[in-house]
Amino acid sequence: MIYIAGGTSFLGKKVVKKLLTEGMELRCLFRSEAAKLKLIDLQREFKDKLDLAGGNLFSSDSLVYSLKGIDTAIYMVRLEYVDFVKNFLDAALKCGLKRVVFISSTTAMLPTENKFKTMKLESEELIKKSGINYTILRPTMIYGGKEDNNFFKMLSFIKKKGFFVIFGSGKNLIQPVHVDDVAGAIFKVLDNPVTHNKTYVICGRDALQYNEMLQTVRNMHKRNFRIIKLPINASKFAVNIYKKIVKKSDFNSDQIERMKIDKAYSYEEAGKDFGFSPMSFKEGIKKEIIDGGFLKYD
Repeated sequence: MIYIAGGTSFLGKKVVKKLLTEGMELRCLFRSEAAKLKLIDLQREFKDKLDLAGGNLFSSDSLVYSLKGIDTAIYMVRLEYVDFVKNFLDAALKCGLKRVVFISSTTAMLPTENKFKTMKLESEELIKKSGINYTILRPTMIYGGKEDNNFFKMLSFIKKKGFFVIFGSGKNLIQPVHVDDVAGAIFKVLDNPVTHNKTYVICGRDALQYNEMLQTVRNMHKRNFRIIKLPINASKFAVNIYKKIVKKSDFNSDQIERMKIDKAYSYEEAGKDFGFSPMSFKEGIKKEIIDGGFLKYD
């Protein structure tokens, strides 16, 4: 049986469905009734293959009961929550957990410093020093589905407004990865001894300029929406003013600053060790546009 932490997240639900379809038995951690309800339908569909366990990452003691008898786990909770990682590792060691696949992100590889990078790297270091047999996967921006906070939101905005705003020249490189490819990578590394105690980048097939990405969206979307480009510095100033007015905004000037950074990576090692071969962005965004019903209004 495989233990899942973060099974109700965007990626987590894809992974849970993938592993159940492959015939694996799972135990999913949930911390609230709302989270439990997200898994109930899958539990009904796969009957005795999916076990649900209450608990939370605020305390290692809360995890001990659900981890008993488990050899392998997948940890998909964001690694910037360092205390959660500490509690999980503490409980895992108490219960004799032998193998864990952790999901980090390429934020840990950015050339500039920010708090999320620092915290992710701290968590990764804790994992490496824990003595547990680990594999760390660092996906780039994940997309593909209605819970995708990146491209699905962008497609919805374009459909409603008929334009899209970007910060900077749009020449920066990005390499988003489809959620199905990430779920497939997790499945492939689970029982692969070659991947033990290693860290891998998980990204899309090719890096492309943000402008190229938008042109691909135009072609697949079948709508010639306007693209409005705003200068980086002016945009940062405007966002800082906006945040003072709208206190609950998650958007910040650091995110705009990162628009200048090229995020291009190689998945060569993942390809060599476990056959990782991701779909192109053209394939992935076409799937998202069709599945999301964005062509119905032509």
